[in-house]
Amino acid sequence: MAIADEIKKIEPNIELIYIGQKGDIFTDVTNLASCVDNIYKVRAGKFRRYPSDGIKQVLDISTFLKNFRDFFFLIAGIFQSYLILKKIKPNIVFSRGGYVSVPVCLGAKLNNIPYITHDSDSIASLANRIIAPWALKHFVSMPEDTYKYPIDKTINTGIPLSSNFIKITPKLKNDYRKKLNIDINKKVLMLIGGGQGARELNNLFIKSSLKLFESIPNLYVIHVVGKLNYDLAKNKYSKLLPNKYLKSLKVIDYTNEVYLYSGASDLIITRAGATNLAEFAIQAKPCIVIPSSYLASGHQIENAYLLSRSGAVELIIDKDLEKNNELLENKILELLNSEEKLIELSVNFYRFAKPGSAHKIAKLIIELASSSN
Repeated sequence: MAIADEIKKIEPNIELIYIGQKGDIFTDVTNLASCVDNIYKVRAGKFRRYPSDGIKQVLDISTFLKNFRDFFFLIAGIFQSYLILKKIKPNIVFSRGGYVSVPVCLGAKLNNIPYITHDSDSIASLANRIIAPWALKHFVSMPEDTYKYPIDKTINTGIPLSSNFIKITPKLKNDYRKKLNIDINKKVLMLIGGGQGARELNNLFIKSSLKLFESIPNLYVIHVVGKLNYDLAKNKYSKLLPNKYLKSLKVIDYTNEVYLYSGASDLIITRAGATNLAEFAIQAKPCIVIPSSYLASGHQIENAYLLSRSGAVELIIDKDLEKNNELLENKILELLNSEEKLIELSVNFYRFAKPGSAHKIAKLIIELASSSN
Protein backbone atom coordinates (compact mmCIF):
# COMPACT_ATOMS: atom_id res chain seq x y z
CA MET A 1 0.00 0.00 0.00
CA ALA A 2 2.89 2.34 0.76
CA ILE A 3 4.33 1.76 -2.72
CA ALA A 4 0.92 2.06 -4.39
CA ASP A 5 0.35 5.42 -2.70
CA GLU A 6 3.72 6.70 -3.88
CA ILE A 7 3.17 5.49 -7.46
CA LYS A 8 -0.14 7.37 -7.59
CA LYS A 9 1.55 10.52 -6.27
CA ILE A 10 4.21 10.35 -8.98
CA GLU A 11 1.95 9.20 -11.85
CA PRO A 12 -1.76 9.58 -10.93
CA ASN A 13 -2.90 8.08 -14.25
CA ILE A 14 -1.12 4.76 -13.77
CA GLU A 15 -3.57 1.89 -13.27
CA LEU A 16 -2.76 -0.28 -10.26
CA ILE A 17 -4.08 -3.83 -10.01
CA TYR A 18 -3.80 -5.95 -6.88
CA ILE A 19 -3.86 -9.75 -7.10
CA GLY A 20 -4.39 -11.41 -3.75
CA GLN A 21 -5.16 -14.83 -2.38
CA LYS A 22 -8.72 -16.09 -2.12
CA GLY A 23 -9.81 -16.07 1.52
CA ASP A 24 -6.99 -13.78 2.68
CA ILE A 25 -8.13 -10.99 5.03
CA PHE A 26 -5.52 -8.62 3.58
CA THR A 27 -7.16 -8.82 0.17
CA ASP A 28 -10.32 -7.45 1.78
CA VAL A 29 -8.33 -4.68 3.49
CA THR A 30 -6.76 -3.74 0.16
CA ASN A 31 -10.25 -3.36 -1.27
CA LEU A 32 -10.64 -0.26 0.89
CA ALA A 33 -7.57 1.48 -0.51
CA SER A 34 -8.27 4.37 -2.89
CA CYS A 35 -4.92 3.90 -4.66
CA VAL A 36 -5.92 0.45 -5.97
CA ASP A 37 -7.99 0.50 -9.17
CA ASN A 38 -8.98 -3.15 -9.32
CA ILE A 39 -8.59 -6.38 -7.38
CA TYR A 40 -8.42 -10.02 -8.46
CA LYS A 41 -8.20 -13.14 -6.28
CA VAL A 42 -6.44 -16.40 -7.08
CA ARG A 43 -5.72 -19.66 -5.33
CA ALA A 44 -2.32 -20.11 -3.69
CA GLY A 45 -0.64 -23.04 -1.98
CA LYS A 46 1.40 -22.85 1.19
CA PHE A 47 4.24 -25.27 1.86
CA ARG A 48 4.20 -25.89 5.63
CA ARG A 49 7.61 -26.29 7.21
CA TYR A 50 8.10 -26.59 10.96
CA PRO A 51 11.80 -26.96 11.68
CA SER A 52 11.33 -27.66 15.39
CA ASP A 53 9.43 -30.85 14.62
CA GLY A 54 12.16 -32.54 12.57
CA ILE A 55 11.16 -36.01 11.35
CA LYS A 56 7.77 -35.60 13.06
CA GLN A 57 6.72 -33.24 10.30
CA VAL A 58 7.38 -35.85 7.64
CA LEU A 59 5.21 -38.34 9.52
CA ASP A 60 2.47 -35.82 10.39
CA ILE A 61 -0.56 -36.82 8.32
CA SER A 62 -2.39 -33.50 8.78
CA THR A 63 0.58 -31.46 7.50
CA PHE A 64 1.13 -33.86 4.60
CA LEU A 65 -2.52 -33.66 3.53
CA LYS A 66 -2.56 -29.86 3.72
CA ASN A 67 0.61 -29.62 1.63
CA PHE A 68 -0.80 -32.14 -0.83
CA ARG A 69 -4.05 -30.15 -1.14
CA ASP A 70 -2.19 -26.85 -1.50
CA PHE A 71 -0.10 -28.24 -4.35
CA PHE A 72 -3.29 -28.35 -6.40
CA PHE A 73 -4.24 -24.87 -5.14
CA LEU A 74 -0.89 -23.71 -6.54
CA ILE A 75 -1.57 -25.28 -9.93
CA ALA A 76 -5.04 -23.69 -10.00
CA GLY A 77 -3.52 -20.33 -8.99
CA ILE A 78 -0.98 -20.43 -11.82
CA PHE A 79 -3.76 -21.08 -14.33
CA GLN A 80 -5.96 -18.32 -12.84
CA SER A 81 -3.04 -15.86 -12.77
CA TYR A 82 -2.11 -16.68 -16.36
CA LEU A 83 -5.63 -15.86 -17.55
CA ILE A 84 -5.92 -12.68 -15.47
CA LEU A 85 -2.56 -11.33 -16.60
CA LYS A 86 -3.25 -12.25 -20.21
CA LYS A 87 -6.44 -10.21 -19.95
CA ILE A 88 -5.12 -7.07 -18.19
CA LYS A 89 -1.64 -7.09 -19.82
CA PRO A 90 0.29 -5.14 -17.14
CA ASN A 91 3.63 -3.56 -17.99
CA ILE A 92 5.20 -5.04 -14.89
CA VAL A 93 4.40 -7.12 -11.78
CA PHE A 94 5.76 -6.36 -8.30
CA SER A 95 5.96 -9.17 -5.70
CA ARG A 96 6.44 -8.76 -1.95
CA GLY A 97 7.25 -12.45 -1.54
CA GLY A 98 4.22 -14.04 0.08
CA TYR A 99 3.20 -17.45 -1.21
CA VAL A 100 0.51 -15.94 -3.48
CA SER A 101 3.48 -14.44 -5.36
CA VAL A 102 4.41 -17.84 -6.76
CA PRO A 103 1.34 -18.44 -8.97
CA VAL A 104 1.10 -14.76 -9.94
CA CYS A 105 4.75 -14.43 -11.01
CA LEU A 106 4.76 -17.79 -12.78
CA GLY A 107 1.61 -16.62 -14.57
CA ALA A 108 3.53 -13.47 -15.53
CA LYS A 109 6.45 -15.53 -16.81
CA LEU A 110 4.11 -17.57 -19.01
CA ASN A 111 2.78 -14.29 -20.45
CA ASN A 112 6.28 -12.84 -20.93
CA ILE A 113 5.50 -10.07 -18.44
CA PRO A 114 8.51 -8.87 -16.40
CA TYR A 115 8.31 -8.99 -12.62
CA ILE A 116 10.26 -7.64 -9.65
CA THR A 117 10.71 -9.30 -6.26
CA HIS A 118 11.22 -7.61 -2.90
CA ASP A 119 12.64 -9.12 0.30
CA SER A 120 12.14 -7.28 3.58
CA ASP A 121 14.00 -9.83 5.68
CA SER A 122 17.69 -10.65 5.73
CA ILE A 123 16.82 -14.12 4.39
CA ALA A 124 14.95 -14.33 1.08
CA SER A 125 11.48 -15.84 1.36
CA LEU A 126 10.84 -19.32 -0.06
CA ALA A 127 8.36 -17.83 -2.54
CA ASN A 128 10.94 -15.38 -3.87
CA ARG A 129 13.59 -18.07 -4.06
CA ILE A 130 11.24 -20.15 -6.23
CA ILE A 131 10.48 -17.33 -8.68
CA ALA A 132 13.93 -15.69 -8.54
CA PRO A 133 15.46 -17.23 -11.71
CA TRP A 134 13.12 -15.32 -14.05
CA ALA A 135 12.85 -12.01 -12.16
CA LEU A 136 13.81 -8.77 -13.86
CA LYS A 137 15.19 -7.26 -10.64
CA HIS A 138 15.44 -8.10 -6.94
CA PHE A 139 14.75 -5.28 -4.48
CA VAL A 140 16.19 -6.04 -1.03
CA SER A 141 16.32 -4.39 2.39
CA MET A 142 19.88 -5.35 3.36
CA PRO A 143 23.21 -4.96 1.52
CA GLU A 144 23.10 -6.71 -1.86
CA ASP A 145 25.69 -9.34 -0.96
CA THR A 146 23.49 -10.58 1.91
CA TYR A 147 21.37 -12.46 -0.64
CA LYS A 148 22.11 -15.21 -3.15
CA TYR A 149 20.76 -13.18 -6.06
CA PRO A 150 22.91 -12.03 -9.00
CA ILE A 151 24.50 -8.76 -7.88
CA ASP A 152 23.78 -7.04 -11.20
CA LYS A 153 20.03 -7.71 -10.72
CA THR A 154 19.89 -6.74 -7.03
CA ILE A 155 19.13 -3.28 -5.61
CA ASN A 156 19.13 -2.32 -1.92
CA THR A 157 15.96 -0.24 -1.61
CA GLY A 158 15.13 -0.66 2.07
CA ILE A 159 11.63 -1.53 3.27
CA PRO A 160 8.70 0.45 1.88
CA LEU A 161 6.68 2.12 4.62
CA SER A 162 3.61 4.30 4.73
CA SER A 163 4.37 8.02 4.82
CA ASN A 164 2.43 8.07 8.11
CA PHE A 165 5.48 6.58 9.84
CA ILE A 166 7.72 9.44 10.89
CA LYS A 167 9.96 10.19 13.87
CA ILE A 168 7.82 10.74 16.95
CA THR A 169 8.41 13.90 18.96
CA PRO A 170 6.91 14.43 22.44
CA LYS A 171 4.36 16.83 20.91
CA LEU A 172 3.35 14.35 18.20
CA LYS A 173 3.03 11.56 20.77
CA ASN A 174 0.66 13.73 22.82
CA ASP A 175 -1.30 14.66 19.67
CA TYR A 176 -1.79 10.97 18.86
CA ARG A 177 -2.91 10.28 22.41
CA LYS A 178 -5.48 13.05 22.27
CA LYS A 179 -6.78 11.65 18.99
CA LEU A 180 -7.10 8.19 20.60
CA ASN A 181 -8.56 9.57 23.86
CA ILE A 182 -5.58 8.36 25.91
CA ASP A 183 -4.45 10.40 28.90
CA ILE A 184 -1.09 12.03 28.08
CA ASN A 185 0.16 11.16 31.59
CA LYS A 186 -0.34 7.41 31.14
CA LYS A 187 2.46 4.90 30.63
CA VAL A 188 1.37 3.36 27.33
CA LEU A 189 2.39 -0.19 26.43
CA MET A 190 1.56 -1.68 23.02
CA LEU A 191 1.68 -5.35 22.05
CA ILE A 192 1.43 -6.36 18.40
CA GLY A 193 2.12 -9.83 17.06
CA GLY A 194 1.97 -9.10 13.33
CA GLY A 195 -0.98 -8.85 10.95
CA GLN A 196 -2.59 -12.07 12.19
CA GLY A 197 -1.54 -11.74 15.78
CA ALA A 198 0.55 -14.23 17.78
CA ARG A 199 -1.63 -16.52 19.87
CA GLU A 200 1.03 -17.85 22.26
CA LEU A 201 2.43 -14.36 22.88
CA ASN A 202 -1.10 -13.00 23.35
CA ASN A 203 -1.91 -15.64 25.97
CA LEU A 204 1.34 -15.12 27.84
CA PHE A 205 0.82 -11.37 28.01
CA ILE A 206 -2.80 -11.67 29.12
CA LYS A 207 -1.70 -13.88 32.04
CA SER A 208 0.79 -11.17 33.07
CA SER A 209 -1.54 -8.22 32.57
CA LEU A 210 -3.04 -8.16 36.09
CA LYS A 211 0.39 -7.95 37.72
CA LEU A 212 1.44 -5.23 35.27
CA PHE A 213 -1.62 -3.10 36.01
CA GLU A 214 -1.12 -3.57 39.76
CA SER A 215 2.58 -2.68 39.51
CA ILE A 216 2.14 0.38 37.25
CA PRO A 217 -0.88 2.38 38.47
CA ASN A 218 -0.99 4.68 35.43
CA LEU A 219 -0.57 1.91 32.84
CA TYR A 220 -2.56 1.90 29.58
CA VAL A 221 -2.35 -1.17 27.30
CA ILE A 222 -2.98 -1.35 23.56
CA HIS A 223 -3.13 -4.98 22.40
CA VAL A 224 -3.42 -5.83 18.69
CA VAL A 225 -4.42 -9.49 18.85
CA GLY A 226 -5.28 -10.39 15.22
CA LYS A 227 -8.73 -11.03 13.76
CA LEU A 228 -8.78 -14.75 14.56
CA ASN A 229 -7.85 -14.18 18.21
CA TYR A 230 -10.05 -11.18 19.02
CA ASP A 231 -13.08 -12.79 20.70
CA LEU A 232 -10.96 -15.19 22.74
CA ALA A 233 -8.62 -12.43 23.95
CA LYS A 234 -11.48 -10.11 24.91
CA ASN A 235 -13.12 -12.91 26.88
CA LYS A 236 -9.90 -13.77 28.73
CA TYR A 237 -9.27 -10.15 29.67
CA SER A 238 -12.86 -9.65 30.91
CA LYS A 239 -12.55 -12.67 33.22
CA LEU A 240 -9.12 -11.71 34.54
CA LEU A 241 -9.15 -7.92 35.00
CA PRO A 242 -11.33 -5.76 37.27
CA ASN A 243 -13.33 -2.99 35.54
CA LYS A 244 -10.92 -0.29 36.70
CA TYR A 245 -8.16 -1.93 34.63
CA LEU A 246 -10.39 -2.82 31.68
CA LYS A 247 -10.96 0.93 31.25
CA SER A 248 -7.22 1.28 30.56
CA LEU A 249 -7.12 -1.52 28.00
CA LYS A 250 -7.80 -1.32 24.27
CA VAL A 251 -8.00 -4.65 22.44
CA ILE A 252 -7.86 -4.37 18.63
CA ASP A 253 -8.32 -7.12 16.07
CA TYR A 254 -6.68 -5.46 13.07
CA THR A 255 -5.92 -1.85 12.22
CA ASN A 256 -4.71 0.20 9.26
CA GLU A 257 -3.58 2.86 11.74
CA VAL A 258 -0.72 1.07 13.48
CA TYR A 259 1.28 4.32 13.28
CA LEU A 260 -1.22 6.08 15.57
CA TYR A 261 -1.13 3.44 18.30
CA SER A 262 2.62 2.85 18.10
CA GLY A 263 3.27 6.59 17.96
CA ALA A 264 1.22 7.07 21.14
CA SER A 265 3.12 4.34 23.00
CA ASP A 266 6.07 4.50 25.40
CA LEU A 267 7.10 0.89 24.82
CA ILE A 268 6.20 -1.70 22.18
CA ILE A 269 6.33 -5.50 22.35
CA THR A 270 6.56 -6.98 18.87
CA ARG A 271 7.55 -9.99 16.84
CA ALA A 272 10.56 -9.49 14.56
CA GLY A 273 8.88 -9.12 11.19
CA ALA A 274 11.05 -6.79 9.13
CA THR A 275 8.28 -4.36 8.21
CA ASN A 276 7.10 -3.79 11.78
CA LEU A 277 10.70 -3.31 12.91
CA ALA A 278 11.34 -0.78 10.14
CA GLU A 279 8.16 1.12 11.07
CA PHE A 280 9.11 1.36 14.73
CA ALA A 281 12.69 2.31 13.89
CA ILE A 282 11.41 5.27 11.84
CA GLN A 283 9.31 6.29 14.84
CA ALA A 284 12.29 5.80 17.21
CA LYS A 285 10.18 3.61 19.49
CA PRO A 286 11.70 1.51 22.30
CA CYS A 287 10.87 -2.13 21.63
CA ILE A 288 10.98 -5.53 23.27
CA VAL A 289 11.40 -7.91 20.33
CA ILE A 290 10.32 -11.54 20.61
CA PRO A 291 11.16 -13.30 17.32
CA SER A 292 9.28 -16.46 16.44
CA SER A 293 11.60 -19.43 16.70
CA TYR A 294 9.16 -21.63 14.79
CA LEU A 295 9.34 -20.06 11.34
CA ALA A 296 11.15 -22.34 8.96
CA SER A 297 13.53 -19.79 7.43
CA GLY A 298 14.66 -18.32 10.77
CA HIS A 299 14.40 -14.81 9.33
CA GLN A 300 12.85 -13.26 12.45
CA ILE A 301 15.71 -14.46 14.64
CA GLU A 302 18.26 -13.03 12.19
CA ASN A 303 16.42 -9.69 12.11
CA ALA A 304 16.25 -9.49 15.91
CA TYR A 305 19.86 -10.48 16.64
CA LEU A 306 21.14 -7.86 14.22
CA LEU A 307 19.33 -5.12 16.15
CA SER A 308 20.00 -6.54 19.60
CA ARG A 309 23.76 -6.65 19.05
CA SER A 310 23.65 -2.90 18.40
CA GLY A 311 21.64 -2.12 21.51
CA ALA A 312 18.67 -1.02 19.39
CA VAL A 313 16.08 -3.37 20.96
CA GLU A 314 15.60 -5.58 23.98
CA LEU A 315 15.59 -9.19 22.75
CA ILE A 316 13.70 -12.07 24.36
CA ILE A 317 13.71 -15.54 22.81
CA ASP A 318 10.25 -17.14 22.91
CA LYS A 319 11.69 -20.50 23.95
CA ASP A 320 13.09 -18.78 27.06
CA LEU A 321 9.60 -17.47 27.80
CA GLU A 322 8.31 -21.02 27.81
CA LYS A 323 10.76 -21.82 30.62
CA ASN A 324 10.22 -18.58 32.57
CA ASN A 325 6.79 -16.96 32.24
CA GLU A 326 7.88 -13.97 34.33
CA LEU A 327 10.68 -13.00 31.95
CA LEU A 328 8.49 -10.72 29.83
CA GLU A 329 6.67 -8.98 32.67
CA ASN A 330 9.97 -8.32 34.50
CA LYS A 331 11.46 -6.76 31.38
CA ILE A 332 8.36 -4.59 30.85
CA LEU A 333 8.51 -3.33 34.45
CA GLU A 334 12.24 -2.67 34.18
CA LEU A 335 11.89 -0.56 31.03
CA LEU A 336 8.72 1.37 31.90
CA ASN A 337 10.34 2.36 35.18
CA SER A 338 13.52 3.62 33.48
CA GLU A 339 13.15 6.71 31.30
CA GLU A 340 16.90 6.64 30.71
CA LYS A 341 16.78 3.13 29.22
CA LEU A 342 13.78 4.00 27.02
CA ILE A 343 15.64 7.00 25.62
CA GLU A 344 18.75 4.89 24.97
CA LEU A 345 16.75 2.31 23.01
CA SER A 346 14.97 5.06 21.08
CA VAL A 347 18.23 6.71 19.99
CA ASN A 348 19.90 3.42 19.03
CA PHE A 349 16.89 2.09 17.10
CA TYR A 350 16.47 5.26 15.06
CA ARG A 351 19.97 4.74 13.63
CA PHE A 352 18.50 1.83 11.64
CA ALA A 353 15.73 3.95 10.10
CA LYS A 354 15.65 4.24 6.29
CA PRO A 355 13.04 6.85 5.36
CA GLY A 356 12.00 7.28 1.73
CA SER A 357 12.16 3.62 0.65
CA ALA A 358 8.57 3.52 -0.65
CA HIS A 359 9.21 6.54 -2.89
CA LYS A 360 12.48 5.06 -4.15
CA ILE A 361 10.81 1.74 -5.02
CA ALA A 362 7.85 3.48 -6.68
CA LYS A 363 10.21 5.46 -8.94
CA LEU A 364 12.16 2.32 -9.88
CA ILE A 365 8.97 0.40 -10.69
CA ILE A 366 7.75 3.20 -12.96
CA GLU A 367 11.13 3.39 -14.71
CA LEU A 368 11.32 -0.38 -15.21
CA ALA A 369 7.71 -0.54 -16.39
CA SER A 370 8.39 2.19 -18.96
CA SER A 371 11.57 0.52 -20.22
CA SER A 372 9.80 -2.84 -20.59
CA ASN A 373 7.44 -1.51 -23.29
